[in-house]
Amino acid sequence: MTVAFLDPLKIGRLRQSINQDAEFKLAARYMSEDVLFEVDKARSIVRVRNGEISEIKIGPSPDESWSFGISAPAASWEKLLQQIPPPFFTGLNAAMMRRHLQITGNLELAFAYLWALNRILDIMKQPGNE
Repeated sequence: MTVAFLDPLKIGRLRQSINQDAEFKLAARYMSEDVLFEVDKARSIVRVRNGEISEIKIGPSPDESWSFGISAPAASWEKLLQQIPPPFFTGLNAAMMRRHLQITGNLELAFAYLWALNRILDIMKQPGNE
């Protein structure tokens, strides 16, 4: 399984879907942060500016900064992104509490934008974005 924000063939469609989503725009309207997503050792930085994703950068250099990160093994991402996820994979908070994923960096910012981050996951579950 390839997670969409790490697949060069899928990131354009994913970015478009997220930027057209009214709920994401509302949840991220004040968000101007760089979010690191990690699947095993693969990395991507998603740049969010005022309710829109301005860039998804696959394989950033080690010296690039980010506000906070979400890291999980591929098996956990696969469960998180199922249409009907199993218990403890229904959202970032549940998966983090059961240690299926880790949120790093500025936790205060991460939790301030948890709604927006969970909305990204919801959009990634939609057909064509997985």
